[in-house]
Amino acid sequence: MKIPFGKTIAYAYSFTFGQLGTIIGLCWLPLVLMAVLQFLPYAFGGNPMASPENATAEGRQGLENLVSSLLMLLLYSIMYVPVTRQALGLRQGSALVHFALGPPEFRVFGALLLFFLVIMAIAMGIGVLVLLLGGLTALTGKNPIVAIAGALAVIAASLGFIYAVVRLAFLIVPVTVAEGHISLIRGWLLARGNFWRIFGVMLAVLLPIYLLHVIGLIVIAGPGLVAPLPADTAAAEQALRARFLLVGQHMPAYLGLTLILAPFNIGLGIGASAFAYRALVPPNSASATVA
Repeated sequence: MKIPFGKTIAYAYSFTFGQLGTIIGLCWLPLVLMAVLQFLPYAFGGNPMASPENATAEGRQGLENLVSSLLMLLLYSIMYVPVTRQALGLRQGSALVHFALGPPEFRVFGALLLFFLVIMAIAMGIGVLVLLLGGLTALTGKNPIVAIAGALAVIAASLGFIYAVVRLAFLIVPVTVAEGHISLIRGWLLARGNFWRIFGVMLAVLLPIYLLHVIGLIVIAGPGLVAPLPADTAAAEQALRARFLLVGQHMPAYLGLTLILAPFNIGLGIGASAFAYRALVPPNSASATVA
């Protein structure tokens, strides 16, 4: 079965702008908690964008980043569940504030965590492939045929990675919410034969918000953020570090921008995936599996 391309995009926008007040009501409290979580290191005088001073600081920062990422993922799950239920028609009415943490939220959290672990494993596999191909090229004396074959293999692996991300990610939340269980395979099978439709839908609903993020960040941090890098490698690395520090200095303003754009981002993404799920799964069979 094919996902209706135009109707999916249209529903995502009509859902987001038609029910924006409800989406904000369902999301604003977790979003504020996320902003506070992101701002805490800066409030205590730190800058996560800066390079750690030593191995101990690097390890501590890595652990803090891991804990923060897991908490952020849980907060996203708390937002995704009610917004998805609203988009699927499983929830009715408006909302002024919402915060729930129960089995549905933990299921979505588990599904997203599993997704990221799978994607990390695939990315590590591609990294190992690159290392092996580099070693093979060195052993064969930089043979051009081997180099070309290696480059093609890396390109194919990278394209495969994008393919896997798109097919695994698009339906993971509505499947988990509507069917009440964690299954990456279920979303993968439902998305079969729809890669390019899903890819186009994701571009149509997420690219505009991404561009607004980039434009907003440039306005906040200044045009120097996107200035050409020096040709010298060492100078380019130093310039990149300086830009990371610059972003960190303007992080409070950027967090404010993120808070404003987040309901649109969530509404468009969830609206598209929920509509696609409803198109692929008959309503009677979907309702029968709701937890």
